[in-house]
Formats: sequence, C-alpha cells, structure tokens
Amino acid sequence: MLTPQQIEHYRTQPEIAAALRQYSEAFCRSVLTVLYLEGGLKDDGGLNNIASDRGGLTKFGISQNAYPRINIEALEIHQAIRLYYRDYWEPMQCDELNPGAALILFDGAVQHGVDAMTRIAQKAAGAKVDGLNGPRTLKACLGVLPPEFITLLLSSRSYRYARIAVDDTSQIANLRGWYNRISHIAQCCYQEVSHG
Repeated sequence: MLTPQQIEHYRTQPEIAAALRQYSEAFCRSVLTVLYLEGGLKDDGGLNNIASDRGGLTKFGISQNAYPRINIEALEIHQAIRLYYRDYWEPMQCDELNPGAALILFDGAVQHGVDAMTRIAQKAAGAKVDGLNGPRTLKACLGVLPPEFITLLLSSRSYRYARIAVDDTSQIANLRGWYNRISHIAQCCYQEVSHG
C-alpha cells in the first residue's frame, strides 16, 4: 500500500510536483495512488506490453488501446496526469465527493471505463442506472455514507473482475493482480475517508 509518507516523497520530486501544481489535494493523492498501482512511478513509467493485457503497450497506466493516437513510449508523466484528470477524475465528479469515495470511483473508472464505473456507482447509490453521471447521480452518491459506498463499490468491482475471467478464460491470469489491486485500493480508500 502507498503510505502518506510515500505520497509526500513522490510529490516532492520536481517533475511530479510541477505536474500536480494545478490540481486539488484529493486528486493529487488519488492520482499518485493510481500511478503507484499501475507501476507508473517507476523510472520507466511502468512501460510494458503484457500479452494477456488487452490494453497493449502501456506507460503510466495509459494504454495504447485506450489512446491509439498517442505515442505511448514517448508519453511523459505530466501528460499522463492530465489524461487521468480530464478523462477519469472530472467525468466521475470526484472533486465533489469525499476523498475516499473519489478514489474508489477514480480507480474504477481507470480500470473499467467511465461508463461502466458510473453504472456501478449508480447501482450502489440506488440511482437510475443509465451510465450518465449527472447531478442526480452525484446527489445519490453523496447520500450514501462514504465507508458504505466504498464497500459497495469494492464488492461490485470484485464481482466484475470475476465475471471478466468467467466470460474470457484468457483473463484468469490477471485475476490475482486485479484482486491485489482491490485490496490495496480498499486500504487507501478507507484511509482517505478521514481527509473529507
């Protein structure tokens, strides 16, 4: 698990500090957590091309499959952070939520996509499940206590990973990693609840 001390260590590195300067405290902690889980804080940005990973070539957790027009090998951390903010954090309305709830939604959007994570959140919050993350969805999410909301989302995400492996047995090789991620993100989310 990424500790608060490790987060502060990474934040003091000049390139990361410059990239995070314009963002909220909750986003900074969350994106560093996701980058850590994605291997993006390694010297090479976690550059990999694992055969069982449907994303293809990946760096900072940003995959070629998700961003076919980006030169992934040349991607820099400030660009990756901007993509995380624009394409995952903002659409999930994370700045409006408790930091723990924001982290689980953000990480889920990165892993499952914004539409799928919105539907998971809507179901957990008792909102209309339509994949549209608007004011009604936000109000419903805010109506659930953060620890309960996080627990519901963790459960739903775990089930989703299991379904992926059942539906496509080639993905069974990824289950252990996915469940390790869920375990790490759970600890971080409950820790973040107190920041709200």
